[in-house]
Order: sequence, then C-alpha cells, then structure tokens
Amino acid sequence: MTAIVQPERGLLEWHLKGRKLLAYTFATNQFKPYVRELCSLAGDNVLRDAPADHLHHHGLMYAIRVNGVNFWEEVNKPGHECHVKLLAHDTGHSPNGLPQASFTELVHWVPHGDHALADTTPFASLVERRTLRLTVDEANEEVMLAWHAEFEVGARTNRVTLHGSDYNGLGIRLPAAWDHVARHENSEETPYPAGGKPGAVPARWGAVSHTVDGRTMQVVLFARPREHAGTNSFFAMTEPFTYLSATQGLDKAPLEYRAGDRFAIDYLVLVYPTARTASQMEARYLAWARELDDKKPTTQR
Repeated sequence: MTAIVQPERGLLEWHLKGRKLLAYTFATNQFKPYVRELCSLAGDNVLRDAPADHLHHHGLMYAIRVNGVNFWEEVNKPGHECHVKLLAHDTGHSPNGLPQASFTELVHWVPHGDHALADTTPFASLVERRTLRLTVDEANEEVMLAWHAEFEVGARTNRVTLHGSDYNGLGIRLPAAWDHVARHENSEETPYPAGGKPGAVPARWGAVSHTVDGRTMQVVLFARPREHAGTNSFFAMTEPFTYLSATQGLDKAPLEYRAGDRFAIDYLVLVYPTARTASQMEARYLAWARELDDKKPTTQR
C-alpha cells in the first residue's frame, strides 16, 4: 500500500499496485472532511460527491447536530467540522499480513462564524480524533475501511446535546447508476418502508447492492454499539436516489455529555465487486465485533 499525502491541498490517497482505493479530502474551505472516493478491487468507485440534488452529500461522511447547530446540511449558518491537523499516518500490513494504511486526524466541531479563526480550540463544541484504517484482502476481494472516532466535549461549553434527523450519522451516497434499482438488506431482515421511501430500522449491519453487466457489486456497513453512544439503526432509500447511513437513533433519543465526558463510535465499510450472502455478512460482522471487544474501550462518563 502506498500513500499520497498533500496537506497543502487537503488530500490523502491510498493506492495498491497502482490502483487508487481511497481519496480523503480535508481542505480548509470545506464544511467537513470526508471520503470522496472508495473503490472495490475491480475498480468501482462506490461513492458520489456533491450531486446537484443534494450538494451536501459528500461520499462517505459523518455528521449530526450539536446544541442546535446543523453539521449535516450546509445551509443557514451550518456548523463546520474543521480539520486541524493529521496527527499520524502510516502504511504497512495488518497483524495477519494484509496490506493496510491508516491515519488519525484532529477535528474541531465549531459553529458557523468561528470556523475561519486561526485557532478554533476555544470555540469547539466537540473535539474529535478520527482514525480511518483501510485493509485489503485480495484473496476474498474485500476492501475494508474501519472508521473509529473518539470525542470529548470542547472548550466552548460545559454540556453538549447530540441530536438530528433519522438519517444523520455515517452516511454513504451511492453512484447515480444505483438509483431506483439498488437492493437494501439488513441483519434483522427487517423490511424498509415500501415504495423506496426512506426509513431507519434497528440492526447490526446494513447492505446495499447493484447488478451491472451480470455482476452484483455490494457495499456493507457495520456498526458496533458503544456505551453512551446511542443505539444503532440503519437508514436506507432508493428513491429518488440511493442512500445508506448508520445512525445513533438521535432523532428518538438525543445524547447529552458534560465536560470531561468521552465517547467513541465504530463503523466498518466493506466493498465487494461481487455480493456476499447474509450469512457470510453476519459471520464477518461477528468476527469484527470480537476484534473490537478485545480492545480497551475509550468511553468514559
């Protein structure tokens, strides 16, 4: 795995054998840092950035509302997830020898108007340390992106309330070719609302697939429950466009934290050039969950 890191452009890319697998963008003129491109080993980019119908849909992104400030939609004085710096980045191999790359980024969540200041530390409602880790299993045609983020209440306030719509969380905007025809499923085999209408259901994982030229591509999103970090639900829609997001149920039960509190979220995005079965996904989820549970939790209240 090789990395291209261009801080002056706010861009990080990971390549394997000359093929770009991921592009992460964190320029200072953005509302939020996000994954702009994520590709399968067959070369399929499964993300769409800033389509005309929803300019605030940025590939793979995490956003919610904090103390009444909207960090998801980018209108009416929205909040800014300000990139502060890359704390670390590395390429190498996983413990079992698979190609792997990772980085950790410091992000300040600040209200509109404070984002352009030279030092956003005193104005941050949340301080986030975001770690993304990409691992490639060529034998199983699997590209896996782990999204881990640790949060603490920032210096701006002594208390924060996290809330939002039923789709706020870690969201994926799929390519235009997936619109109207993609197929959604989840770990509980719970039907989503009929007729392609949007809706969220409690689950451990959600998946979306699309068949082209006789080959069914698939994107799978895992979410691992963390203490004091909400309940996992998956929002899915195919009309008028295809979307999948892992949410914390903030539309039903907002979360409150005080100064000194910390919480963490963990997600895993899997990209396959050919689809896996539900039983294969469940076994994969359980293996990932065991790996996480073996690590020391960072959550505290």
